[in-house]
Amino acid sequence: MSDKKKKVLMTKDVVNVATPKRPVILKSDRETKEQNKDKVEKEKQPTILIKTREQSTPKEERPVSPKSQVADDIQQPCKIAQNEAKEKKEQKPCILKTMSEPVKLLDENLEFNNTALEYLNDNNSNYLIIGVIGMQGVGKSLILNLINQSMPIEDICHKILQSHEMPDTNEFDENIESHMEKLNVDKKLERPHFKFKMQDIEQIERGVHCTKGVDMYITSDRVILLDCQPLWSPCLIDTNINAVTSRSANIVTVDCLQIASYLMAICHVLVAVQDWFGDYNFIRYIQAAEMLRPSLSSTNVNQESDSVQTEVHPHLLLLHNRCQLEDFTHTNVHTIQEFYRKAFQRSNLQLKSGMYLYSDTSKNGVNVDSVNKLYSVEKCGHPINLFLLPEVYEDYDNKEIYRGHPAFEELAKRLRWMLLGVNRHQITNVPNLSEKGWFHFCNKAWESIKKCTFFLEYERFLP
Repeated sequence: MSDKKKKVLMTKDVVNVATPKRPVILKSDRETKEQNKDKVEKEKQPTILIKTREQSTPKEERPVSPKSQVADDIQQPCKIAQNEAKEKKEQKPCILKTMSEPVKLLDENLEFNNTALEYLNDNNSNYLIIGVIGMQGVGKSLILNLINQSMPIEDICHKILQSHEMPDTNEFDENIESHMEKLNVDKKLERPHFKFKMQDIEQIERGVHCTKGVDMYITSDRVILLDCQPLWSPCLIDTNINAVTSRSANIVTVDCLQIASYLMAICHVLVAVQDWFGDYNFIRYIQAAEMLRPSLSSTNVNQESDSVQTEVHPHLLLLHNRCQLEDFTHTNVHTIQEFYRKAFQRSNLQLKSGMYLYSDTSKNGVNVDSVNKLYSVEKCGHPINLFLLPEVYEDYDNKEIYRGHPAFEELAKRLRWMLLGVNRHQITNVPNLSEKGWFHFCNKAWESIKKCTFFLEYERFLP
């Protein structure tokens, strides 16, 4: 069998060798080129040159037919009208709604609210955001109401004292309200002096806070004011948590830390309000909120990928409300400033932004203080972002009593002047961010803070 297979294979090889391949005859390049030239010459058409009659004369001097003149006269006003309409559309200013009362940025359940979007301007990048944090009843809403006063109010101390009183309602007032409702008179047309609600005497007696979540108000000067609920207050356990457990206090603590770090991320200026000196727990919570704040800087397209992105930190103003006579002495002001300087020596929050109780003449001799003339660098040291507001008493108009400080109206005016003149840094890496762009950034920032695992780990280590 093996011999037969070998024979068959041998026969196949012999056949392949016996039949040679046919040679391929190639055409020369000359013949192909000549054929292509003949085809191109046949396909070419003769070119015709046309000369104008008055080629040397310019277009402006050439005679124009009467038909074209009439057509141009008809088309020109149409074009002008179209251009004017386009210019009007481009120059048409955007009409913005004015706020009559604050709206919610974060509601009672700490969920983001989009109702403020219609009040924001998409073409404006020159705005200022001021946020306030503090414990319960320290006067956060009062501070924002003082900042909001673009026009001076007559007898503002009397209105502050009356803000805690309950409104008197009787049958006569109820009848007036019923008639007003029948006439469809809107109550929002009445513009109160204070936009942010403050605690009344009933809420003070019950120990209930007034602001829930984060309220937002936009002034006519495009200053965005943010008022938040009291931080680290026991009343939040009863209102925000249904079933009180052993971990309820820790949950409230983490919620407050999230709000504080959120305001640090979206504000130009953060005002920390206290009503006495000094609550070290409040300072410790501010440091913890700064430590736990995640990086929220968005990448810029124009920046290179290798460049290091720096996190932006807000200006921190330490404000003491309801200060007494001894708080305004030189020694106390010096000790308070030294205490805060040592407490925030490792913090990235900006404590030297020019929001001082008195002027630093060694750095800027032109900015001579006209309100607090008693303070100086030699007596109280170099200033930091610290401000003191006195307590308003019923005998505020008695000028015979020695107060030891300037009038409340002058200090409130200086406070507003300093806050509105602070340096407005970029909140994100995106340059010239508009108001609506900032609002969208607020939404993303709150989502990232809620999902951040740093706060959950911090809660796990709490006692």
